[in-house]
Amino acid sequence: MNNHPILSIIIPLYNCEKYIKQCLDTIFRQEMNESEFEVIVIDDGSKDSGYLLASEYAKRHQNILVIKQENQGVACARNNALEKATGDYVTFVDADDMLVSGSLSTLIKIAVENKADIVKAAHKEVPEDAVCEDFSSSHDNGSIHVMTGEEAIVNVTRMKEGYCWGYLISRKLITDNRLSFPPKVAFMEDWAFITQAILKSRTFVNADVLLYLYRRNSSSCMANVTTEKMLLGCKAIDIVANLAKDTSGDVKKKLSDNVCVNINIVLWFTIHYRSIYNRKKEIIKALLQLLQQVDRTYIPESLKLFRLFPSMYIIVRNLLASRKYR
Repeated sequence: MNNHPILSIIIPLYNCEKYIKQCLDTIFRQEMNESEFEVIVIDDGSKDSGYLLASEYAKRHQNILVIKQENQGVACARNNALEKATGDYVTFVDADDMLVSGSLSTLIKIAVENKADIVKAAHKEVPEDAVCEDFSSSHDNGSIHVMTGEEAIVNVTRMKEGYCWGYLISRKLITDNRLSFPPKVAFMEDWAFITQAILKSRTFVNADVLLYLYRRNSSSCMANVTTEKMLLGCKAIDIVANLAKDTSGDVKKKLSDNVCVNINIVLWFTIHYRSIYNRKKEIIKALLQLLQQVDRTYIPESLKLFRLFPSMYIIVRNLLASRKYR
């Protein structure tokens, strides 16, 4: 019998007092004994009362660990929590999101029965005022598909779903491969991490079980875009670009396509945000270095044009942009 929990639930917390209690409430509705899981809340220097609310919650549950650190960013927060984790599996939950009641117990059963390195669950995007009770999942009837990590890269992962939440990941897989989030990076860092983990996994299970309720927040992305964030995001893209070099066939194509999509995302922000556009030379240098790593076969025509005439490409598209931001 294990003397440690089956699951570690990691919650990075930053200025989320509005939702942290609701998030924790849904975690404790998972039809699991509290000895079977641990919750690690790591406060990344919040300026609101989120840390106090989580600490009060922990007084009622012995399996919650609340840690406070100076602001280092979400990547460092998750890495520091991983060092504390003791569960066989790890799952990440953002402090403003929710879990569907009872789903984790079903997914843990699937993971154990299939000796899975990773289990991917279903998710749903919900409005800001959503409550967990509005959603349910048919836990017993969800189909599962077992495959290798490389097969999952090709057939399951989607560029628009480059998140780390909604997965159960073997902690042994993480520690054996020394996986971590790129420090200080807060843009595409979860995509870089989960892509590495999936590639390293031998047994990947795609489970049609609704677990994760992602709260739609229309202002979060637009409010925190900076040149520094884009440049650090390029480091995450670089991680996956290097992974693609060591692959072949459909896996190489999928990873290369994803790299190019993310390069285009950085370009979009550069074109539409004045503060980033004013420092476009730094962005151009970083993106051209990334494109040098991508097999030319997989570079789309738009990026081939950018590669030939980078400054002109950005200037013209900026002039043609129908909407611009700060």
